[in-house]
Amino acid sequence: MIKKFLLGLGLIIGIIILVISIALIQPHLLRGLIGTGAQRFAGLDIEISDIQSHLNPLRFEISGLQINNPEWPQPELLALGDITIALTESPFSHKAFWELSAKKLVINVAQNEAGELNWISSKLKSAEEMPSPEEVDKGPMLPGDFNFNRIAINEVTLNWRDKKDNESQIYLPELRAERIEAGNGDFYIGLDYLEQHIELHSAITLFDPQQGILAYDLSLHHKDVDIKSKGKLYLSPNLAGSTLSLNLDLRSADALGKLANTELPELPITKLSTNIAITPNYELSDIVLELNDSKIKGDIKIDAETSAVKATLRSANLDIDSLLPAKSESETDDTSKATGASSTIKESKDEDAIDWAWLNDTDVQVNLDIKKLSLMGWELNGLKSDIAVKNPIKLTLSATQIVELASKREITDFSTDISLEPLAESTSGSDAKVSITAKQQGISADASGTVNLNGIAGTEFDLKADAEKSLGVWKLALLPWQEAGPLAINVAIKTTADSYAVKGSSRLGEQSTDLDLNFTPANTPDDISNLKGTLSLRKIDLAFLNQPADASKTEEKPKPTKSSKKKLISDDPIAFDSLKSVNAELQIQLEDIDTGYNRISKAKFKPTVKNGLLKLKDTTVNFDGGEAKIALTLDAAKAIPELDIKFSVDADNYGKLGLDKAAGINQGTGRIRFDADSKGLSPHQFAANMNATLDIKITDLVAQGNALNLIGSDVLSETIDKLNPFSEKKTRTDIECVAVHFKGSEGKFVSKDGIALETEQTKIIGTGNIDIGKEEFLLGVSPIARTGVGINVGAAASLVRLGGSFSKPKIVADPAGMFTSGLSTGAAIYTGGLSLLAQGLLKRAIYAGSACDGDIDEIPTVEELPEEILNPVAPDAQTPQQNTPAPTTQIPTGD
Repeated sequence: MIKKFLLGLGLIIGIIILVISIALIQPHLLRGLIGTGAQRFAGLDIEISDIQSHLNPLRFEISGLQINNPEWPQPELLALGDITIALTESPFSHKAFWELSAKKLVINVAQNEAGELNWISSKLKSAEEMPSPEEVDKGPMLPGDFNFNRIAINEVTLNWRDKKDNESQIYLPELRAERIEAGNGDFYIGLDYLEQHIELHSAITLFDPQQGILAYDLSLHHKDVDIKSKGKLYLSPNLAGSTLSLNLDLRSADALGKLANTELPELPITKLSTNIAITPNYELSDIVLELNDSKIKGDIKIDAETSAVKATLRSANLDIDSLLPAKSESETDDTSKATGASSTIKESKDEDAIDWAWLNDTDVQVNLDIKKLSLMGWELNGLKSDIAVKNPIKLTLSATQIVELASKREITDFSTDISLEPLAESTSGSDAKVSITAKQQGISADASGTVNLNGIAGTEFDLKADAEKSLGVWKLALLPWQEAGPLAINVAIKTTADSYAVKGSSRLGEQSTDLDLNFTPANTPDDISNLKGTLSLRKIDLAFLNQPADASKTEEKPKPTKSSKKKLISDDPIAFDSLKSVNAELQIQLEDIDTGYNRISKAKFKPTVKNGLLKLKDTTVNFDGGEAKIALTLDAAKAIPELDIKFSVDADNYGKLGLDKAAGINQGTGRIRFDADSKGLSPHQFAANMNATLDIKITDLVAQGNALNLIGSDVLSETIDKLNPFSEKKTRTDIECVAVHFKGSEGKFVSKDGIALETEQTKIIGTGNIDIGKEEFLLGVSPIARTGVGINVGAAASLVRLGGSFSKPKIVADPAGMFTSGLSTGAAIYTGGLSLLAQGLLKRAIYAGSACDGDIDEIPTVEELPEEILNPVAPDAQTPQQNTPAPTTQIPTGD
């Protein structure tokens, strides 16, 4: 054994002496030796243009070095312009003994289609051996000192080409390593890549070579970012025992985007500092992350064996809104277009499966304690949360206060628990079991069931919500409603591949709502969706929708808006496509509904929509005090949609039907009939094309005061002032009869002596026309005292004409003799020079009966005027005629 050792040692010494001798005497002979050795042992070709040796100190100067792989289509691996290697000490001493300087180094690395590298020849493949686990576990053994004094390589170019022939290049202007003292070296790398310049400095100290421990102090500098790190590394396989610190200062993300060859969104100014210990677990302590003006502190521990992560993060003020980049207008438009896309088309049935296997090896637990968090327009105070990302995924969250900044909506003492458990490692259809509970000051909600996270079929869960007092819910929803008792909601949602089903109920005090709906989306753009179901409302009292009396008093009353010429009936197209895209069959049942103006005791609607045709067959709505009937047909499938509607009311107390609360009018028996048809694409077109008749006859009404609650504008109030019978203030007005008759076509409606209001002392009679299309009207209204046989012709001089537009009504003058032509002489005198219009009013005045006698569509008239009107007695001749005013009669006003 000793002989073999001595023989091998002598052989090695002899080879060293031979190589040195050759290098000193004939250095060019090394070119062949190096080339032959490289080909024999590595399968690579090495060529050297020239090699020179020098003494004192011993150094080799090599130029034109090339390494090629002849097995590769593009064989060039490495090209080096010049390199100088100098031996400053004996290689057998314990001192640093060599130096190296080189320039113009080009290294080419490429892959073929199989992903193999051009540097690995067939000989190197066969020679590759993986180290044994025992060798790996031992870890590296560091030298006691660096064996070089200085290494400097300038102008280094690294070329990379992947298997898809994508090429990239990295240029390093300078690589430098320098031994400062025993066991202490300084390293520098300058790098240019994609127009970015990066400098890397590092000081390395061989702290304990025998244990593989080194200390380092590293810094990376770029104009947009600085990274610093220092510490002690134990170069074992798992780095156990290592401790280090890390500091990051990111001023801009532009450079990162260019290096990644992508456009990154604007990132916040970021600073990060932390201490890292490997025990062998990875422990990050004293973490301080600054994002603009926000700061996060905490600790993170990663289990080296299981990769489980536990993190505790704290922040006094975290403003996420300021960290998110603002959306551009194009992004907003794209989002709105995507949101506005038709939702009636069913999603693809080829649903991708969700792979949940990653949860088997995932265990992340995060504890959050944030005093103030701003996120997407919300502010959360006193936020605490525990997040567990494993199987199942769980989230608990609580906040002392949550405020929506824009609306000032406030939620206090909020807490929620969320659990999501996958149903299998790979799921399609029903993906996970979900459980959600939430509480907030007397309000609680629970949802549980299975959900499909990336499709339709398989979602089936129940939602329950309760509130001890409904006022808290209204405040949460920013609704100015009043307390209406406890609120309870129970909803069940179920989806299949072909339909959505919603069944639920709600209770608000004694009020109840029940619904059962089933919706089938369209399979293709040419299909039609279907909606079927029932809706039932019982004991609904809408009084809670009104603001409290005290609140209404304190609120500033809005100033009356000035009348304008703007049209009141919109000309915007009606979206009839919604009727064409869905077929529906619904049943809506109402029972004991207080609308605030009247009470619906019972009603049942059965509207249907089929191929754009909406129908509501004869439907009866029973009120306290009467009943209403309605029938409607709207055909939206035609090029110009057509509407046909019939509406009637029969009541023995119109006060209960809404007149009492709307206008202070009680009692009243009678009928209302409205029959209309029209066509159009907008509300204005429907108005302009309407053909309709309106007949109203109601008797025995009692109005508070002068019934002026019916008057809603200054113009009409002024009109009433001119109608003498109502000029005196009264506490009660008994209205014997109200009759209104209009008939017309194409939006133009005429009432010929068809407007009447009668009291014991007076008749108010009117005639005129309304043009709904133009939103214009012209009415003549006059009071006539009911004395004797019911005639007092002088009072007809009080005729008042109303006209103008719907938005700007006014009292108008006699337009172009419309009221003054065609009257007999006597009638002209006794009516103040008025026209046939007034003559018609006089006919009505002498009618002894009521305007509400007869059928609902009957308008009482007489054939001719009496003699005393046609040929009145001439005035006293002693009084100048030109100064004699038209006869007038004082009209009694009653009590």
